[in-house]
Amino acid sequence: MTVEMDNSKAVTEWLNSKKENVRIQYADRWEIWLEYCRAKGLLTTGSEQLEDIKKRRMSTDNTEKFFYDNEVPKYFRWLRSEYKQKKGRNVGKPLSEGSSLAYVTAIRSFFSYHRYRLEIRKDALPSSEKLKKVYKDHKFDIYQLRAMFKQGDLFERTALACGKDLWLRVGDFSKLDRDLIELAIKREAELAENEQRDMDIVEFELITEKEKEPASCHLSRETTELLKEYLRTYPKKNGQLFPLTEDALNDLLKRLAEKAKITLTGRVRWHCLRKFGITLMHGDVTEPVMKYMTGKHISSDLRTYIQNNRETYKAFKHLEPLISLTKSNGNGKSAKLAKDLEELKKERFKLVATMKLMEMVTPKKVMQKAIIELAKEYGIKLKLEIGLHNQVKGKYWGTPDLDSFINQLADAIQKKDLERVLAENGNNDH
Repeated sequence: MTVEMDNSKAVTEWLNSKKENVRIQYADRWEIWLEYCRAKGLLTTGSEQLEDIKKRRMSTDNTEKFFYDNEVPKYFRWLRSEYKQKKGRNVGKPLSEGSSLAYVTAIRSFFSYHRYRLEIRKDALPSSEKLKKVYKDHKFDIYQLRAMFKQGDLFERTALACGKDLWLRVGDFSKLDRDLIELAIKREAELAENEQRDMDIVEFELITEKEKEPASCHLSRETTELLKEYLRTYPKKNGQLFPLTEDALNDLLKRLAEKAKITLTGRVRWHCLRKFGITLMHGDVTEPVMKYMTGKHISSDLRTYIQNNRETYKAFKHLEPLISLTKSNGNGKSAKLAKDLEELKKERFKLVATMKLMEMVTPKKVMQKAIIELAKEYGIKLKLEIGLHNQVKGKYWGTPDLDSFINQLADAIQKKDLERVLAENGNNDH
């Protein structure tokens, strides 16, 4: 049964206090709460419930006083068992534990806004911390994104291409201004014509909604070509580049992944594209440049240095061939590939030389102890050789495979540092 929107004063005031993307989500979730209330014979407008809780809070009977506090966990269980989704991939199915908790949060927000914070028993609902450990985002690679790209129409392909270039939070991406993008493309086209060259990467800057920080944004040449066709084909509606809500953007990504028959290892949401970019840049782009490109805070002096030296442009230019959905970016010359391979070879032999030097100047016992301590710190399972160590007696013998261990250690350090970077750059952002 479809429930009409609650336009009562209490609900309108509450929703108007929220940012646009949150307001849309909470309005949808409030409708589901009213559906539950009708099914259970409860009051069916926010203003009525607000007046009701005011009276109940005066009672000395705890069952009466905390009626809504006790009703919300029942609502959570109803979402998990009786409620049937009306859209998305899971039509007709109840909500997941994480989604149900998010829907409950909207109801708690309503009462809290009107200064009636709900006191819910600790064991009545799962903790958000528990859910954070359970739910992980799917990690896309470029091959999966290319498979998804092939499944889309012009609208979907253009949105996906922009998403994998910009690495913005879904809220910032959904608000991309169409005029801003058209102007940025036009500016680059005119520069290219004046300088008698082909069009290059399109650059622009915007202020992120969450942190109010500037983000240095770039669009690859293949994405720009898609955008030109998209802008010619799709008429301007509301000023947004892509007139979609945050949920609709998430659904677009899920739909393409399903069509491409991607084997998923976690949730699919727009943030996966931000994670894709950060993962790609990690270890290849300096952290201040990466933060500037993803709208994170850096000092104004450092930002000025990066701007003056066009460091974000250089970084994106380097990454452009790696994020191509059509493999049309970059010249692909064999000479450049040979040079890159030669550089990798040099780095490899530099590492071998460093290890040989370490073995010469470091006593074996010190080296072995250091290896075991580092292995414990980074969770590395050592493949022990005969007589490598005797932890009971605290003595160390033998020589481990130093080359193998350093490779494992490098991987572990990279993984740990990437986890830190993803956390600092909003890995749980929506």
